[in-house]
Amino acid sequence: MKEFMPLREEAEKRGKMIKAASDRHAPPDEACKLIKNYSQAETKMLKYVETHQAKCGIPSQIGDQLKAGHKNTEALETKVCNIAQQMQQHGPAGPSLSDVLGSAATVPEATAAKKGGSTFDTLNGNVLAR
Repeated sequence: MKEFMPLREEAEKRGKMIKAASDRHAPPDEACKLIKNYSQAETKMLKYVETHQAKCGIPSQIGDQLKAGHKNTEALETKVCNIAQQMQQHGPAGPSLSDVLGSAATVPEATAAKKGGSTFDTLNGNVLAR
């Protein structure tokens, strides 16, 4: 079992790197590489469990859980890497419309002064409110 702990620690380390990249909204190509690295570490753990299951008395549930988790990782890897590949094929996004026009990217604040706005407003205020 002492041989399994470094494999587990490596997978945890790579998992934390994915979490950190997710928190900072890393680009898909970087996320793809990180997920591939994690998948490799996960595969090493799975192979260890499969080869040492009988000798070490590892319950079959552990292997089943690792396989299910690895399938989820593979699905995520496929999804993220496909997005990264599409982005590389289409090139970087061009300038936004506001960049081209030279305008601000934010909407200007609305003024606080209200100048009427309902059907019943007149020049002297709302007739119904009098």
